[in-house]
Amino acid sequence: MRKVFIILALLAVAAYASDPRLTVLGGDSRLLINDYLEMWAYPGTIGDYEFVTGTSATDNIHDGWFGIVDDFGGSTFGLTINHNGYEHEVLYSPGDWGVIFSMDFNKFAPTDTTTQKDIELGLAWGTDVSLFADYSDLAFSVGYDKMTTDLDTLQYSGSEMMFGASLRGHGDDFFNLFPIVSANVSMNSVDGFDDSSFSETTIFVDFGAARNKKVADKTNLVIGVFTGLENTSYSGDYAEGETPDSEMEIQIPTITGGVEQEIGKWFIFRAGARSVTNYRSQGDFNQFGTYFVTNFGIGMHADNFTMDATISEDFLHDGPYMVGGEANGFMGSLAATYNF
Repeated sequence: MRKVFIILALLAVAAYASDPRLTVLGGDSRLLINDYLEMWAYPGTIGDYEFVTGTSATDNIHDGWFGIVDDFGGSTFGLTINHNGYEHEVLYSPGDWGVIFSMDFNKFAPTDTTTQKDIELGLAWGTDVSLFADYSDLAFSVGYDKMTTDLDTLQYSGSEMMFGASLRGHGDDFFNLFPIVSANVSMNSVDGFDDSSFSETTIFVDFGAARNKKVADKTNLVIGVFTGLENTSYSGDYAEGETPDSEMEIQIPTITGGVEQEIGKWFIFRAGARSVTNYRSQGDFNQFGTYFVTNFGIGMHADNFTMDATISEDFLHDGPYMVGGEANGFMGSLAATYNF
């Protein structure tokens, strides 16, 4: 069993365990292997990990998250606080499958006549199946979000239902993660705002292949290629009196990935990018374009200790803060990990 102990980095940066590595390598956890972040894409892998993790806060992340996963008598249990937008997550795996239950509840009463409530629930389940190549990871998820605002003269409510499924095959080919198929459905409804009641439904499906393997003794390559379709439809009575036209976006394709290069015995350099070429249309409007982001990062390791960080984009563009100018830090996020 893979065991990971994550040490809290007491720095004024985001310390997301292996999140800096994920960010640099393209930001898609479906492409990860032997990295505990894959649990949230495929809960069937929960039993492969044991870890304790904590984070610090930044201007962009007001509160970090903390989590622990451990083995108790052959079953794996875990708990996270303030992760993925949820106050609490409970993780469980008896070995053959895994499940994550998520919950978030907030009540806010800014005045005597105003009350706001928001409850959010999530459930994800996953297991291994014998469908493609050596084996495949299978996952299903469902989520519910309900928000209400009570005023003297107005009651506003909104709700969202979400369904998802994903399948990832493992093999020994060049694209050792194939196929990767994911589908998500999101249904939003709003009632009582500006005398309107309307809903929107978004369906997203993508299909792709990925490679996550060492291409040389000290070089690891992670790359994924996907094509996808997203369609959003609208219905109901809108305040402006007109129902928006359906929207469609086609990704042709999305390419994401990165490379890790060991330099010497203790230093790792990382570079990665994400490129999306898409076509969007809504009514008479249509657009075709490409956008991309690049990221750089480093890793330092000695024996079982590893420290990962992203390199701040402002530092690369503007240089360090000396006298005047902007206070640009070298690291954008950092994580420290001890493996045992």
